[in-house]
Amino acid sequence: MSRAAEVWPIVERMASNAATDAIDLLVYPEVAYPSYWFESAERYRQDDIERTAAVLTRFSRLAANHRIWIVAGYVEESGDDLYNSAAVFDRSGNLIGSARKQFMWDCDRIWFTPGEQSSVFETEWGPMGVLICADMRMPEISATLAARGAGFIVQPTAWVNARAFQGTHRNIQPDFLVRSRAMEFGLPFACCSKSGRDGDVMEYVGQSRIVSAAGALLGSAAIGGDELVAAELTPGESPPIGHAPALNARLLSEAPPFESDTAPPACRLLLRRGASHLLDDLRRMGARVESMALSDLSRFGPARALALDGVQVIVAAGPLTEEVHARARAAENRIYLIVADEESASLVIEPTGLIVWRRLDRLDTLDLDLAQADRKMFTPTTEIWGQRRPSSYQFK
Repeated sequence: MSRAAEVWPIVERMASNAATDAIDLLVYPEVAYPSYWFESAERYRQDDIERTAAVLTRFSRLAANHRIWIVAGYVEESGDDLYNSAAVFDRSGNLIGSARKQFMWDCDRIWFTPGEQSSVFETEWGPMGVLICADMRMPEISATLAARGAGFIVQPTAWVNARAFQGTHRNIQPDFLVRSRAMEFGLPFACCSKSGRDGDVMEYVGQSRIVSAAGALLGSAAIGGDELVAAELTPGESPPIGHAPALNARLLSEAPPFESDTAPPACRLLLRRGASHLLDDLRRMGARVESMALSDLSRFGPARALALDGVQVIVAAGPLTEEVHARARAAENRIYLIVADEESASLVIEPTGLIVWRRLDRLDTLDLDLAQADRKMFTPTTEIWGQRRPSSYQFK
């Protein structure tokens, strides 16, 4: 926050470079000004931080001066509430509207009020959906944007580094989730992430990216630095989600999700077994497990409903051709997912979305920590089910 003034020269340079490169739409990161790491609401309200109106005026002038559309993350003040929002400006600098972040990630909940609606805006290329950072982790939000007619989706974001080891960078969104969302909903995504650090508190993975409706990576940034990534997008048309009425009813129900009142059993899995045998083994050990066809992983609904009903492990039967949907289903629901054919498991994914075993590995057994699948938390303070808002979701 103390370096907020240093943001504007970078913002202005990016707008100038975008105009020089004849870019039509420029996306800035989540809370581009003053900082994603907020310190506190009281710190935000100190005199050295520009207020919402002044920030919007700056972005409006940039859009008008360079004749480009802009989507920019900012702090939206509404009475005593602060929202983590993204403003949309047209080429004339007109404020078309703002989207509010719905899914509060860790520190967000300390100073921001969650938004309640998914936002789609009319542009010269057709309807554009806007979601912010962790909103992508909730498949219902992307599904709602698709149902409301979005032809493409943009994402101001600050992908926080969830590294396991010093010097490494990991975040499930650039790793696999963006591609899964694009492929599932048939819509291209343009995601702008922060890079570097906010003091000693927050580190980002960078890797802004543009992905086609087919999941092809059209452009990506490095882990560090201020890089302008450009690509030509073709708006898509999301197909119907294809859920049966009973499945939609479960996903849109306000009924509370399953909560276990018993400690999970120890579970040592013998890996070189076919799908049906793995299912029997897991049931015999006391795991809450269900099976589905591997093809069903291409839609979020079937796995989501099982997770809401308490399933800890899904065995997906069939030949594996694409990993991203399997990893997405495991990570967004915090469950184990095992891909297997008639002969053997081919892939085991833990609730973080990490692949912990492949068929070529030498291990013959694997211990599953089923307690992970009962903790529906992305971080110690970021719960999943508690932030679902079924009344605000809409499926095509």
